[in-house]
Amino acid sequence: MEENSSSNNINEAKARKRSTLNTESDPILFFHLLKQNLLWFALIIAICLSAAFVYLRYTTPIYEAKLIYQVNSINTANKVLNVNGFQEANNLAKDVEILKSKLLFKRALERVPIIVSYYNQGEILVNELYKSTPIKVEYVVKDSSILGQPFFIEFIDTYNFKLLQNDELFGEFEINTTINHPKVDSKINLLYKENFKDYTNLRDGSLFFKINSYESITNQYISRLAVFPMNNAAKTINIQFQDNNGEKAKDIVTAIAQEYIEYDIEERSKSSKNALQFIDTQLDLYFNKVKGSENKIQDFHKGTNFSTMDRSTIYFDRNNKLENELFDVELQKKVLEEIKTSISYKDKDIDVYELLPILAGTEYAGGIMSLITTLKELLIKQENLQFEVTKDSEAVKALEHQIDIQKKVLFESINSSISKLASRRTGILNKITEVEKKFMNVPAQELEYARLQRVLSLDEKFYNLLMEKRTEYSISDAGFVTQHTILDRASNFVLVFPNKKIFILFGFIIGCVLSLVLLLGKYILKNTISSVDEIIRQSHAGISILGIVPKYKHDIPVSQLVVNKNPKSIIAESFRAIRSNMQFISDTSGKKLLAVTSTVSGEGKTFCAINIAGIIACSGKKVVILDLDMRKPKIHLGFGVENTVGMSTLLIKSKTISECVHHSELENLDFITSGPVPPNPSELIINGELDKIVKELQIEYDFVIIDNPPIGLVSDAMEILKKADYPVYVFKNEYSKKYFVNNVDRLMIDNGIKNLSIILNAVDHGKSAYGGGYGYGYGGGYGYGGGYGYGYGGYYEDEPKEKKGFLNGIFGRKK
Repeated sequence: MEENSSSNNINEAKARKRSTLNTESDPILFFHLLKQNLLWFALIIAICLSAAFVYLRYTTPIYEAKLIYQVNSINTANKVLNVNGFQEANNLAKDVEILKSKLLFKRALERVPIIVSYYNQGEILVNELYKSTPIKVEYVVKDSSILGQPFFIEFIDTYNFKLLQNDELFGEFEINTTINHPKVDSKINLLYKENFKDYTNLRDGSLFFKINSYESITNQYISRLAVFPMNNAAKTINIQFQDNNGEKAKDIVTAIAQEYIEYDIEERSKSSKNALQFIDTQLDLYFNKVKGSENKIQDFHKGTNFSTMDRSTIYFDRNNKLENELFDVELQKKVLEEIKTSISYKDKDIDVYELLPILAGTEYAGGIMSLITTLKELLIKQENLQFEVTKDSEAVKALEHQIDIQKKVLFESINSSISKLASRRTGILNKITEVEKKFMNVPAQELEYARLQRVLSLDEKFYNLLMEKRTEYSISDAGFVTQHTILDRASNFVLVFPNKKIFILFGFIIGCVLSLVLLLGKYILKNTISSVDEIIRQSHAGISILGIVPKYKHDIPVSQLVVNKNPKSIIAESFRAIRSNMQFISDTSGKKLLAVTSTVSGEGKTFCAINIAGIIACSGKKVVILDLDMRKPKIHLGFGVENTVGMSTLLIKSKTISECVHHSELENLDFITSGPVPPNPSELIINGELDKIVKELQIEYDFVIIDNPPIGLVSDAMEILKKADYPVYVFKNEYSKKYFVNNVDRLMIDNGIKNLSIILNAVDHGKSAYGGGYGYGYGGGYGYGGGYGYGYGGYYEDEPKEKKGFLNGIFGRKK
């Protein structure tokens, strides 16, 4: 008893409720759904490809032009002169920053004819007529608010046109005449009068132009510019620019490269020019000093009749050496004082180029020049930042703070250097005083003459040094040339967006992905039975498959007998297979009771019952069908008789069996309809009269087949299934839900119905890759096995085969 209870619990666990989603892995079902929906998938892919083509057709293309630029500047004077100290060495990172700065970009745009933009307005796209415009506009702006506003032109003939602004007619004018607009004066010329008829946009009003400002187009175009180093060792730079017009993109990158050449020459020559300006100022000063010293010596000679003597040679030699040292110290000190005068860490405007040449050749040039170079980089960065942000932005304030700190460090370094030079000067002066004390015995006239000569010598030496430096810097300024080279010119341009191949491939992939998502959705959401294999996998009760009934080719309005119409048809063979398989359920001799039911109405149980009866009757056995589905009877419709008497009248004993039995057109096949619909069909079925009727019928008939009501809706068929020799449960392909198998498990496990077998109805034999080929067998170990299946593979056909085309082979449909 305990063992039976445990077994029941196990069976109840097996018969648990299943999910309505398809959670099992079934490759055959997956490929079956794929084949079934190939037409939809092809349609989805076609729609996605069409969308990609439409996008390509109505998307403004973007072209890219690029060139490879090598930076390298030299000064030919460096081969003969030593004047390198005041010019900066080439720095690739600095060159890249300058090339992509708004300062240089704005100057480059001034080389390109884009201050007036000409356009052709299409139905969807707007095309820029760069260098292909049929008109030319000359203008004088009176109010900057007019910049960027479109003016439409519609030519009346080759000499007259209409001018429209904001869709309103401004007036009619002649070409090459001044148009007085409140905000701009302009002239419009027609460039190609002889080709006037060829330009349809001149006459349809789709041509328009805009007057730009270099500031606005710089801000608009700067984001399209890309500058990056390619090879640091070779000092090569890649310059790229993207625009909707390829010719314009090519011209802009070329203009940037050419403008940088001029910019670099200007910036580098600015240093030598500032140095020359400083030297010229000092030359004027020391020329007057030399002249004054010469006059003093001349006056001394006249006043004293003094002649040069050699007694003070040693004194002069020592004194001159110290004077030379003093001169160098004073020169360097004077240079630093000049810089100190030119710079203050509180000053906001510093011309760095004026400072670099002044330091050339000094003892402190290295350290101070590095500080000045850093300051220069910060000032350039500040200058570029003014094009991007406002003066009150945090970035500008932070950069100004760094510049102030750098100026302060530079100022303190100069003060420290001046202090050191002052100390050296004091030391040299002390040595000169000591030498003069040693020569106190030299006559006063000689000492006076020596002093005058020393002053003249110093002034002449300083003057000659300045003249030498001026010559060097003049040669250097003339000898500076740039060797920036365009290695790969922007001779053409390429389409970068949209890429037709990529977008078409993308559309195809999106179509495939959407199709796959649809397929997976159908696979997961599919909860109908598609094969006997699914029934077997869903069941835990060891269901036996009695057979498979193919889908009838023609529409069947009601359940009809069809096996007699074409005995060699596929459907007739399938019912013969079912008849053969019945021997594996019960092969004992004697009268047999066959009960047919299903889960819900519409699964074809009546159709199967009638045709099983018909195929058995064709074998020579006498068969009678009883219609117990008294709520929704169909037997009388299938045989085309009245339903005035039948099972309901038999169960209440108002009629006899002989009065209710109908004879069909098929020999050995009789049937009893359901009769008038009673109010209590369940009570009639269980009142005990049904068993008596069956026993009485079995006296005359070999087979009694009962068409029961759906057991998923009512339980009328329960007791009859228990008593039947052949209890049959019908499922309909792609109609019955997978969880309907629960009812079969419940009948077999909970209600103890033995030998319950399954018929899968309405299988599409044209798609035998899934749903066919399972064979007809009883149980798992005996029967016809998996290779036997009438009709699946074309054993017999209802009609002659029709030729199938390629599409029919793909989609599984008849042409």
